[in-house]
Amino acid sequence: MASPFDADRPLGAEHAPPSKTFTVEEANRLLPTIDRIFHEMDNRTLRLQEVNDLIQDLEAYWGDRLATPDLPDRERYLRLLRERDDLHASLGEDLERIRALGVLLKDYTTGLVDFSGYLDGELVFLCWQRGETEIKFYHSLEGGYAGRRPLEKIPQK
Repeated sequence: MASPFDADRPLGAEHAPPSKTFTVEEANRLLPTIDRIFHEMDNRTLRLQEVNDLIQDLEAYWGDRLATPDLPDRERYLRLLRERDDLHASLGEDLERIRALGVLLKDYTTGLVDFSGYLDGELVFLCWQRGETEIKFYHSLEGGYAGRRPLEKIPQK
């Protein structure tokens, strides 16, 4: 299922240094918070799909007659539209909560996030994917997921 919102674009080398960098330990401490936000987003995304399906069903059945004030399903339709808007707003707030942590959300559907950090004096992304117990990988700013390499040293800068 496609995500109902856009994730951050990756930071490239041409951008200014990040405002926040993390050690592996600092990043690991944030993982339970990020995972909890992801679970909340899962519930909202699932409900959003259900609401969208119900809206589409009503639109397919009633068509233009949904604009008729005395239509039996009109109030239900309007309630579903409001719920859809509320869910979109809540998902946007969830994204903002993740951004406020200083984390780059790469892909919500796979639970992929990056933390800016230093490894041997070089700015890299400490990479975590949902389901992993801790930060175990990193990649260059340009490398992306395909360039993930296992951490051998723990960045402390």
